[in-house]
Amino acid sequence: MLDALLSRLNRWALQHIGRDWLDYVASNTMTDFNRRWNDFIWTYDLQAIVVGIKEEAPGVKTLTLMPNQLWKGAEPGQYIALNANINGETVSRYYSLSPMEDDCFTITVKRVSGGKVSNWVHDEVKPGMVLSIGQAQGHFCYRQQSKILFISAGAGITPAYSMLKALMAYHIRPDMAMYVQFASAQDVIFKDTLQRWRSEGLTLTTALSRPTPEDKSSGKFAPTLDVSNIETLIPDFRERDIYLCGPQGFMDKVVNILKEKGYDLGKLDSERFVAHEIKPLSPEDFKAAQAEIYFRHLDRRVQLTEEDQGLSLMQIAERHQVPIETGCRQGMCGTCKLTLREGDVVGNMLGNAVYLCTAFPASNKLVLDA
Repeated sequence: MLDALLSRLNRWALQHIGRDWLDYVASNTMTDFNRRWNDFIWTYDLQAIVVGIKEEAPGVKTLTLMPNQLWKGAEPGQYIALNANINGETVSRYYSLSPMEDDCFTITVKRVSGGKVSNWVHDEVKPGMVLSIGQAQGHFCYRQQSKILFISAGAGITPAYSMLKALMAYHIRPDMAMYVQFASAQDVIFKDTLQRWRSEGLTLTTALSRPTPEDKSSGKFAPTLDVSNIETLIPDFRERDIYLCGPQGFMDKVVNILKEKGYDLGKLDSERFVAHEIKPLSPEDFKAAQAEIYFRHLDRRVQLTEEDQGLSLMQIAERHQVPIETGCRQGMCGTCKLTLREGDVVGNMLGNAVYLCTAFPASNKLVLDA
Protein backbone atom coordinates (compact mmCIF):
# COMPACT_ATOMS: atom_id res chain seq x y z
CA MET A 1 0.00 0.00 0.00
CA LEU A 2 2.69 2.48 1.04
CA ASP A 3 4.92 1.43 -1.88
CA ALA A 4 2.09 2.06 -4.36
CA LEU A 5 1.39 5.47 -2.80
CA LEU A 6 5.08 6.40 -2.94
CA SER A 7 5.28 5.28 -6.57
CA ARG A 8 2.35 7.56 -7.50
CA LEU A 9 3.94 10.42 -5.56
CA ASN A 10 7.24 10.00 -7.39
CA ARG A 11 5.51 9.94 -10.77
CA TRP A 12 3.59 13.11 -9.87
CA ALA A 13 6.80 14.84 -8.77
CA LEU A 14 8.61 13.95 -12.00
CA GLN A 15 5.71 15.12 -14.16
CA HIS A 16 4.82 18.33 -12.31
CA ILE A 17 7.98 19.50 -10.56
CA GLY A 18 10.42 18.41 -13.22
CA ARG A 19 13.76 16.64 -13.21
CA ASP A 20 15.93 19.75 -12.95
CA TRP A 21 14.20 21.03 -9.81
CA LEU A 22 14.09 17.54 -8.27
CA ASP A 23 17.79 17.11 -8.94
CA TYR A 24 18.52 20.47 -7.29
CA VAL A 25 16.36 19.71 -4.24
CA ALA A 26 17.55 16.13 -3.79
CA SER A 27 21.25 16.94 -4.20
CA ASN A 28 20.97 19.66 -1.53
CA THR A 29 18.94 17.60 0.95
CA MET A 30 20.68 14.21 0.63
CA THR A 31 20.20 13.10 4.23
CA ASP A 32 20.01 9.56 5.56
CA PHE A 33 16.39 10.17 6.59
CA ASN A 34 15.35 11.28 3.12
CA ARG A 35 17.19 8.39 1.49
CA ARG A 36 15.45 5.91 3.79
CA TRP A 37 11.91 7.13 3.17
CA ASN A 38 12.27 7.74 -0.60
CA ASP A 39 15.35 6.23 -2.21
CA PHE A 40 13.96 6.79 -5.71
CA ILE A 41 14.42 10.59 -5.56
CA TRP A 42 17.06 10.86 -2.81
CA THR A 43 19.63 8.65 -4.45
CA TYR A 44 22.83 8.71 -6.43
CA ASP A 45 21.60 5.84 -8.63
CA LEU A 46 19.67 6.01 -11.88
CA GLN A 47 16.37 4.16 -11.50
CA ALA A 48 13.04 3.96 -13.33
CA ILE A 49 9.44 3.23 -12.33
CA VAL A 50 7.52 0.71 -14.43
CA VAL A 51 4.41 2.67 -15.42
CA GLY A 52 2.98 0.22 -17.94
CA ILE A 53 3.37 -3.25 -19.45
CA LYS A 54 1.97 -4.33 -22.83
CA GLU A 55 1.91 -7.81 -24.39
CA GLU A 56 3.16 -7.28 -27.97
CA ALA A 57 3.15 -10.93 -29.08
CA PRO A 58 3.49 -14.32 -27.38
CA GLY A 59 6.60 -14.08 -25.22
CA VAL A 60 7.21 -10.40 -25.99
CA LYS A 61 6.45 -7.56 -23.56
CA THR A 62 6.95 -3.81 -23.80
CA LEU A 63 7.69 -1.94 -20.56
CA THR A 64 7.03 1.78 -20.26
CA LEU A 65 9.57 3.27 -17.84
CA MET A 66 9.73 6.65 -16.11
CA PRO A 67 13.32 7.36 -14.97
CA ASN A 68 14.19 9.52 -11.99
CA GLN A 69 15.79 12.95 -12.13
CA LEU A 70 19.25 11.56 -12.89
CA TRP A 71 18.19 10.56 -16.42
CA LYS A 72 20.12 12.45 -19.11
CA GLY A 73 17.83 11.64 -22.03
CA ALA A 74 18.23 9.46 -25.11
CA GLU A 75 18.26 9.40 -28.89
CA PRO A 76 16.09 6.97 -30.89
CA GLY A 77 18.11 3.83 -31.58
CA GLN A 78 20.13 3.92 -28.36
CA TYR A 79 19.94 1.29 -25.63
CA ILE A 80 20.11 1.00 -21.85
CA ALA A 81 21.43 -1.55 -19.39
CA LEU A 82 18.72 -3.15 -17.26
CA ASN A 83 20.27 -4.36 -14.00
CA ALA A 84 18.32 -7.16 -12.34
CA ASN A 85 18.96 -8.53 -8.86
CA ILE A 86 18.24 -12.24 -9.25
CA ASN A 87 18.87 -14.52 -6.27
CA GLY A 88 21.35 -12.05 -4.84
CA GLU A 89 23.28 -11.65 -8.10
CA THR A 90 23.19 -8.50 -10.23
CA VAL A 91 22.80 -9.42 -13.89
CA SER A 92 22.77 -6.80 -16.65
CA ARG A 93 21.25 -7.04 -20.11
CA TYR A 94 20.96 -4.38 -22.82
CA TYR A 95 17.71 -3.32 -24.48
CA SER A 96 16.98 -0.78 -27.20
CA LEU A 97 14.73 2.02 -26.04
CA SER A 98 12.12 4.19 -27.69
CA PRO A 99 11.79 7.69 -26.21
CA MET A 100 8.32 9.00 -25.34
CA GLU A 101 6.94 12.27 -24.02
CA ASP A 102 7.80 13.45 -20.49
CA ASP A 103 11.17 11.65 -20.68
CA CYS A 104 9.49 8.26 -20.40
CA PHE A 105 10.67 5.51 -22.73
CA THR A 106 9.83 1.92 -23.63
CA ILE A 107 11.91 -1.23 -23.90
CA THR A 108 10.71 -4.43 -25.50
CA VAL A 109 11.83 -7.74 -23.99
CA LYS A 110 11.51 -11.13 -25.67
CA ARG A 111 11.44 -14.14 -23.39
CA VAL A 112 14.51 -16.27 -24.10
CA SER A 113 14.68 -19.91 -23.05
CA GLY A 114 17.10 -20.02 -20.13
CA GLY A 115 17.55 -16.25 -20.18
CA LYS A 116 17.96 -14.96 -16.63
CA VAL A 117 16.86 -11.37 -17.18
CA SER A 118 14.22 -11.89 -19.87
CA ASN A 119 12.43 -14.52 -17.78
CA TRP A 120 12.71 -12.32 -14.68
CA VAL A 121 11.10 -9.44 -16.60
CA HIS A 122 8.25 -11.62 -17.83
CA ASP A 123 7.61 -13.39 -14.52
CA GLU A 124 8.47 -10.84 -11.82
CA VAL A 125 8.28 -7.26 -13.11
CA LYS A 126 4.98 -5.50 -12.40
CA PRO A 127 3.69 -1.92 -12.78
CA GLY A 128 4.94 0.28 -9.95
CA MET A 129 8.22 -1.59 -9.52
CA VAL A 130 11.46 0.39 -9.47
CA LEU A 131 14.23 -0.93 -11.73
CA SER A 132 17.94 -0.16 -11.81
CA ILE A 133 19.03 1.08 -15.24
CA GLY A 134 22.00 2.69 -16.98
CA GLN A 135 22.17 5.87 -19.02
CA ALA A 136 21.41 5.63 -22.74
CA GLN A 137 24.34 4.49 -24.86
CA GLY A 138 25.13 3.63 -28.45
CA HIS A 139 25.56 5.22 -31.85
CA PHE A 140 23.04 3.17 -33.84
CA CYS A 141 21.06 6.31 -34.63
CA TYR A 142 19.71 8.08 -37.73
CA ARG A 143 22.42 10.16 -39.38
CA GLN A 144 20.39 12.46 -41.65
CA GLN A 145 20.56 10.36 -44.83
CA SER A 146 17.94 11.04 -47.51
CA LYS A 147 17.19 7.41 -48.49
CA ILE A 148 17.28 4.72 -45.80
CA LEU A 149 16.40 1.06 -45.43
CA PHE A 150 15.83 -0.75 -42.14
CA ILE A 151 16.45 -4.51 -42.20
CA SER A 152 15.64 -6.41 -39.02
CA ALA A 153 14.47 -9.74 -37.67
CA GLY A 154 12.52 -10.67 -34.55
CA ALA A 155 13.06 -8.48 -31.51
CA GLY A 156 15.91 -6.86 -33.46
CA ILE A 157 13.19 -4.58 -34.81
CA THR A 158 13.29 -2.48 -31.61
CA PRO A 159 16.02 0.06 -32.54
CA ALA A 160 14.54 0.43 -36.05
CA TYR A 161 11.11 0.94 -34.50
CA SER A 162 12.54 3.63 -32.24
CA MET A 163 14.11 5.53 -35.15
CA LEU A 164 11.03 5.11 -37.36
CA LYS A 165 8.76 6.38 -34.60
CA ALA A 166 10.75 9.60 -34.46
CA LEU A 167 11.09 9.95 -38.25
CA MET A 168 7.39 9.37 -38.92
CA ALA A 169 6.66 12.43 -36.80
CA TYR A 170 8.80 14.66 -39.05
CA HIS A 171 6.99 17.11 -41.31
CA ILE A 172 9.59 16.45 -44.03
CA ARG A 173 10.73 12.83 -43.89
CA PRO A 174 13.54 10.94 -45.61
CA ASP A 175 12.62 8.26 -48.15
CA MET A 176 12.19 5.24 -45.84
CA ALA A 177 11.78 1.52 -46.50
CA MET A 178 11.73 -1.42 -44.12
CA TYR A 179 12.21 -5.17 -44.46
CA VAL A 180 11.32 -7.03 -41.27
CA GLN A 181 11.28 -10.78 -40.68
CA PHE A 182 9.51 -12.84 -38.05
CA ALA A 183 8.93 -16.56 -37.56
CA SER A 184 5.15 -16.53 -38.07
CA ALA A 185 2.27 -14.06 -38.17
CA GLN A 186 1.61 -14.41 -34.43
CA ASP A 187 5.19 -13.36 -33.70
CA VAL A 188 4.92 -9.97 -35.45
CA ILE A 189 5.83 -7.18 -33.02
CA PHE A 190 4.30 -3.67 -33.29
CA LYS A 191 1.83 -4.99 -35.89
CA ASP A 192 -0.76 -2.20 -35.64
CA THR A 193 1.84 0.57 -35.64
CA LEU A 194 3.65 -0.85 -38.65
CA GLN A 195 0.41 -1.06 -40.62
CA ARG A 196 -0.43 2.53 -39.72
CA TRP A 197 2.99 3.68 -40.86
CA ARG A 198 2.55 1.79 -44.12
CA SER A 199 -0.68 3.72 -44.75
CA GLU A 200 1.26 6.93 -43.99
CA GLY A 201 3.94 6.28 -46.61
CA LEU A 202 6.43 3.75 -45.21
CA THR A 203 7.50 1.13 -47.79
CA LEU A 204 7.10 -1.99 -45.64
CA THR A 205 7.95 -5.61 -46.48
CA THR A 206 7.13 -8.25 -43.85
CA ALA A 207 8.49 -11.78 -44.31
CA LEU A 208 8.03 -14.99 -42.31
CA SER A 209 10.71 -17.65 -41.85
CA ARG A 210 8.30 -20.34 -40.59
CA PRO A 211 4.88 -19.43 -42.00
CA THR A 212 1.84 -21.55 -41.18
CA PRO A 213 -0.47 -22.70 -44.01
CA GLU A 214 -2.80 -19.84 -43.02
CA ASP A 215 0.07 -17.34 -43.21
CA LYS A 216 0.96 -18.55 -46.72
CA SER A 217 -2.61 -18.35 -47.98
CA SER A 218 -3.19 -14.85 -46.56
CA GLY A 219 -1.06 -13.20 -49.24
CA LYS A 220 0.16 -10.63 -46.69
CA PHE A 221 3.73 -11.82 -46.34
CA ALA A 222 6.80 -11.88 -48.56
CA PRO A 223 9.37 -14.67 -48.88
CA THR A 224 12.50 -14.38 -46.78
CA LEU A 225 15.37 -12.37 -48.21
CA ASP A 226 17.98 -14.12 -50.37
CA VAL A 227 20.30 -13.43 -53.29
CA SER A 228 17.66 -14.36 -55.84
CA ASN A 229 14.89 -12.04 -54.62
CA ILE A 230 16.46 -8.98 -52.96
CA GLU A 231 16.18 -6.93 -56.17
CA THR A 232 12.50 -7.87 -56.40
CA LEU A 233 11.68 -7.21 -52.74
CA ILE A 234 13.81 -4.05 -52.44
CA PRO A 235 14.60 -2.86 -55.99
CA ASP A 236 16.53 0.26 -54.95
CA PHE A 237 18.50 -1.19 -52.00
CA ARG A 238 21.85 -0.11 -53.53
CA GLU A 239 20.74 3.53 -53.37
CA ARG A 240 19.87 3.39 -49.67
CA ASP A 241 21.85 3.61 -46.45
CA ILE A 242 21.00 0.47 -44.49
CA TYR A 243 20.42 -0.01 -40.76
CA LEU A 244 20.67 -3.73 -39.88
CA CYS A 245 19.77 -5.41 -36.59
CA GLY A 246 18.84 -8.94 -35.61
CA PRO A 247 20.23 -12.32 -34.57
CA GLN A 248 23.78 -13.03 -35.66
CA GLY A 249 22.88 -15.67 -38.25
CA PHE A 250 20.35 -13.37 -39.88
CA MET A 251 22.78 -10.45 -39.99
CA ASP A 252 25.59 -12.56 -41.44
CA LYS A 253 23.21 -13.82 -44.15
CA VAL A 254 22.12 -10.28 -45.06
CA VAL A 255 25.72 -9.04 -45.23
CA ASN A 256 26.66 -11.93 -47.53
CA ILE A 257 23.69 -11.13 -49.79
CA LEU A 258 24.67 -7.46 -49.94
CA LYS A 259 28.31 -8.29 -50.69
CA GLU A 260 27.35 -10.69 -53.47
CA LYS A 261 25.12 -8.02 -55.00
CA GLY A 262 27.85 -5.40 -54.92
CA TYR A 263 26.39 -3.19 -52.19
CA ASP A 264 28.77 -0.60 -50.71
CA LEU A 265 29.17 -1.87 -47.13
CA GLY A 266 30.41 1.57 -46.14
CA LYS A 267 26.73 2.61 -46.17
CA LEU A 268 25.76 -0.18 -43.75
CA ASP A 269 25.26 0.47 -40.04
CA SER A 270 24.49 -2.41 -37.72
CA GLU A 271 23.76 -3.42 -34.17
CA ARG A 272 23.78 -6.99 -32.93
CA PHE A 273 20.86 -8.22 -30.89
CA VAL A 274 22.67 -10.83 -28.81
CA ALA A 275 26.06 -10.75 -27.12
CA HIS A 276 28.86 -12.32 -29.14
CA GLU A 277 31.25 -14.67 -27.39
CA ILE A 278 34.41 -16.20 -28.86
CA LYS A 279 37.81 -17.27 -27.59
CA PRO A 280 41.19 -15.94 -28.74
CA LEU A 281 43.66 -18.07 -30.67
CA SER A 282 46.01 -20.21 -28.61
CA PRO A 283 49.64 -19.11 -28.16
CA GLU A 284 50.60 -21.92 -30.56
CA ASP A 285 48.47 -20.36 -33.33
CA PHE A 286 49.19 -16.69 -32.62
CA LYS A 287 52.09 -15.11 -30.73
CA ALA A 288 51.24 -11.59 -29.61
CA ALA A 289 54.87 -10.58 -29.12
CA GLN A 290 55.43 -10.81 -32.88
CA ALA A 291 52.43 -8.67 -33.88
CA GLU A 292 51.76 -5.01 -34.63
CA ILE A 293 48.44 -3.14 -34.85
CA TYR A 294 48.17 0.13 -36.77
CA PHE A 295 45.19 2.33 -35.91
CA ARG A 296 45.23 4.30 -39.16
CA HIS A 297 42.60 6.90 -38.21
CA LEU A 298 44.68 7.82 -35.15
CA ASP A 299 48.07 7.27 -36.79
CA ARG A 300 49.04 5.05 -33.85
CA ARG A 301 51.18 1.92 -34.08
CA VAL A 302 51.12 -0.58 -31.25
CA GLN A 303 53.80 -3.25 -30.92
CA LEU A 304 52.28 -6.10 -28.96
CA THR A 305 54.08 -7.86 -26.12
CA GLU A 306 53.63 -11.16 -24.30
CA GLU A 307 51.30 -9.37 -21.86
CA ASP A 308 48.85 -8.81 -24.74
CA GLN A 309 48.44 -12.54 -25.35
CA GLY A 310 44.77 -13.53 -25.13
CA LEU A 311 43.48 -9.96 -24.88
CA SER A 312 40.73 -8.58 -27.10
CA LEU A 313 41.53 -5.76 -29.48
CA MET A 314 39.73 -3.39 -27.12
CA GLN A 315 41.77 -4.56 -24.13
CA ILE A 316 44.98 -4.18 -26.16
CA ALA A 317 44.00 -0.64 -27.17
CA GLU A 318 43.25 0.29 -23.56
CA ARG A 319 46.45 -1.30 -22.28
CA HIS A 320 48.47 0.79 -24.74
CA GLN A 321 46.38 3.93 -24.11
CA VAL A 322 44.88 4.08 -27.58
CA PRO A 323 41.69 6.19 -27.25
CA ILE A 324 38.82 3.97 -28.44
CA GLU A 325 35.22 4.73 -27.49
CA THR A 326 33.40 1.89 -25.75
CA GLY A 327 29.79 0.97 -25.02
CA CYS A 328 28.25 -2.35 -24.03
CA ARG A 329 31.53 -4.34 -24.20
CA GLN A 330 29.54 -7.39 -25.34
CA GLY A 331 29.82 -6.97 -29.11
CA MET A 332 26.29 -5.65 -29.52
CA CYS A 333 26.15 -1.87 -29.76
CA GLY A 334 28.90 -1.21 -32.30
CA THR A 335 30.38 1.76 -30.41
CA CYS A 336 33.91 0.31 -30.64
CA LYS A 337 33.52 -0.86 -34.24
CA LEU A 338 36.38 -0.20 -36.68
CA THR A 339 37.05 -1.29 -40.27
CA LEU A 340 39.64 -4.00 -40.97
CA ARG A 341 41.92 -2.78 -43.77
CA GLU A 342 44.67 -5.39 -43.55
CA GLY A 343 45.33 -8.61 -41.65
CA ASP A 344 43.13 -11.15 -39.91
CA VAL A 345 41.09 -11.27 -36.71
CA VAL A 346 38.96 -13.92 -35.04
CA GLY A 347 35.71 -13.10 -33.35
CA ASN A 348 33.00 -10.58 -33.88
CA MET A 349 32.91 -9.21 -37.44
CA LEU A 350 30.21 -8.08 -39.83
CA GLY A 351 31.60 -7.67 -43.32
CA ASN A 352 34.84 -5.74 -42.77
CA ALA A 353 33.57 -4.18 -39.54
CA VAL A 354 35.36 -5.43 -36.42
CA TYR A 355 33.77 -5.16 -32.95
CA LEU A 356 36.96 -4.60 -30.95
CA CYS A 357 35.54 -5.69 -27.59
CA THR A 358 34.82 -9.22 -28.85
CA ALA A 359 37.51 -9.72 -31.50
CA PHE A 360 41.11 -10.87 -31.23
CA PRO A 361 44.21 -10.43 -33.41
CA ALA A 362 45.05 -13.38 -35.66
CA SER A 363 47.91 -12.11 -37.82
CA ASN A 364 51.23 -10.38 -37.23
CA LYS A 365 50.08 -7.17 -38.88
CA LEU A 366 46.68 -5.52 -38.49
CA VAL A 367 45.49 -2.24 -39.95
CA LEU A 368 42.29 -0.81 -38.46
CA ASP A 369 40.53 2.36 -39.57
CA ALA A 370 37.43 4.36 -38.66
